Amino acid sequence: MTIAKHAIRIAAAAVASLVAGGASAQSQADAELQKQLANPIADIVTLPFQLNTNFNTGPFQKPQYTLNIQPVYPIKMEGGWSLINRAIVPLLSNPAVLPGQDRKYGLGDITYEGFFAPPTGDSGVIWGFGPALVMRTATDDRLGAGKWSLGPAVVVLKQTDAWTVGALATQVWSFAGDESMPSVNAFSVQPIVSYRLDARQSIGYIGTVTADWQQNRASQRWTVPLGVSYSLLVRPEGFVPMNFVVGAGYNVIRPDNASDWFVRFQVNFVLPK
Repeated sequence: MTIAKHAIRIAAAAVASLVAGGASAQSQADAELQKQLANPIADIVTLPFQLNTNFNTGPFQKPQYTLNIQPVYPIKMEGGWSLINRAIVPLLSNPAVLPGQDRKYGLGDITYEGFFAPPTGDSGVIWGFGPALVMRTATDDRLGAGKWSLGPAVVVLKQTDAWTVGALATQVWSFAGDESMPSVNAFSVQPIVSYRLDARQSIGYIGTVTADWQQNRASQRWTVPLGVSYSLLVRPEGFVPMNFVVGAGYNVIRPDNASDWFVRFQVNFVLPK
């Protein structure tokens, strides 16, 4: 009887050890996936759907809605380099800007960014560079710039066990399109700041600082947001991992008729490569 009890205890301890080991391995995998999701040029295939609501937009102080579909597909190259293909496909709902106008729905200007990224060196700094192309795809003049624009894009970041800190910047100039529309000379920088609370949760900064260099007055040139987000990674059984992000912010510097407050909801599907 004593031998049987001893054997049961050993078996129970072995099962508990296996369960704990499996949970630990899963936790490490979740933490690593979170780090990759915080890195815009990570070697993973993702399909984010990002819904932004910008309040008090335009002369009539109405909300503006944008659903950004942002697929990311990396390609391995010679010498350990990668080409990270990123696209932003905006579906817009813009409020009226003149009396008697209706709200306008449709496709905006699609942006492609291609980042050439080397292997991460001993310093741990992750970086990439490449072209940013804004295409004239808007279905209405009120939904896009009416121009084709091109310029450089660069991303630099550093990751530790808990922190991801860096920035993604672009500068584009128009080179073709509707001659009756204003030229494009636009800069943007997306700060990348994320802190992992645990294996599946993180908080971070949301928002993109933009500058329209065509504006003569500095007060009409810059948009500077201050926002915070919460992120949750889930692994539904029989489905791909999903990352949910909710956040809100305020444009502390903004042009006339630009929105003040904004909220964001995003779901990111991590797809098999």
